[in-house]
Amino acid sequence: MADPTVVLLHGAWHRGSCWAPLQEALAERSLRSVAPDLPTDRPGLGAADYATAVSLPEGELVVVGHSLGGLTAPVLAARAADRVRALVLVAAMVPEPGRSHMDLVKEDPSILPRPIASPTRNADGTTSWSVEAALGAMYAGVPPELAEPAVARLRPQAWTVTKEVTPLQAWPAVPTTSVVCAADPMAAPEASRRIARERGFTLRELPGDHFPMLTRPRELAEIIASA
Repeated sequence: MADPTVVLLHGAWHRGSCWAPLQEALAERSLRSVAPDLPTDRPGLGAADYATAVSLPEGELVVVGHSLGGLTAPVLAARAADRVRALVLVAAMVPEPGRSHMDLVKEDPSILPRPIASPTRNADGTTSWSVEAALGAMYAGVPPELAEPAVARLRPQAWTVTKEVTPLQAWPAVPTTSVVCAADPMAAPEASRRIARERGFTLRELPGDHFPMLTRPRELAEIIASA
């Protein structure tokens, strides 16, 4: 049986290029991967639109979602459940059928800790980061030589995806792994552990920050391969 292709869905403000170090680590294991740019900077689009924008390769798949990409990854996995071998959530937001993510955060603010800096709101409702604010908040704990090139590629982020009731009707019937980063400043580790236990996900932990695809690509590749 051929190995699956790994489909990598980025988080807020990012592009598919943020996965490049992980893609190299996956290639070392002879695992193919694709990392599309989702239309996350376009106001009015939600998780179903993001999922539709992904051109899926043929054959079996592993779907991976990082951070805000966690709201799209299970939607995409549900659409292709007959050939998705596993779903991996990395420091991710986790949708709940019938609810919006904003409602989940209002109900339990511990899901999304308040960072030490915040993005700027733009006239069209998107938000953007300054270099200094992003380095101090999202990329806290990431070595500058890794963080600065990534921050230079950030783009605006629209927020329909967090305000809409998720289009996910039911959790896809595929094995799900949740990767929690122990010193994550953006996705609260304890809340992520609790959600994984409540949902029956396989829980895997990595030390460090919010971006293990940059700081621990080989360790993350091992988790994805074992999923």
